[in-house]
Amino acid sequence: MFIKANEMTVDSRVRVRDGYGTTDFVQLVPKDQLPAKSRMFSLMCLEKGCSVGRHDHTNETEIYYVAEGEGILNDNGTIRPFRKGDCSVCGGGAFHSVSNENDETLKIVAAIILD
Repeated sequence: MFIKANEMTVDSRVRVRDGYGTTDFVQLVPKDQLPAKSRMFSLMCLEKGCSVGRHDHTNETEIYYVAEGEGILNDNGTIRPFRKGDCSVCGGGAFHSVSNENDETLKIVAAIILD
């Protein structure tokens, strides 16, 4: 399978997981073409002031990789800077959230893999 950038759909969601603002999800692989044990493979784009609210991952694991920008990650209660090249893995009932308080768009590759 090959997917051209101009064929990828963008899903704009407001207040994701009770966060702030609008987050754009570029579906890198369409949901109906994902492997059976996965639920999402997207590029999340958060502008300044936007966030994905706190949520947990039970019976699945979410992996974040920062492609561009810098944000703040709440990693199961530990608050830390989340910068280009950083990776976060959240599963086993743990929780996380992410926010962008900088002028540059925060772009995160996000994948959810089912246990």
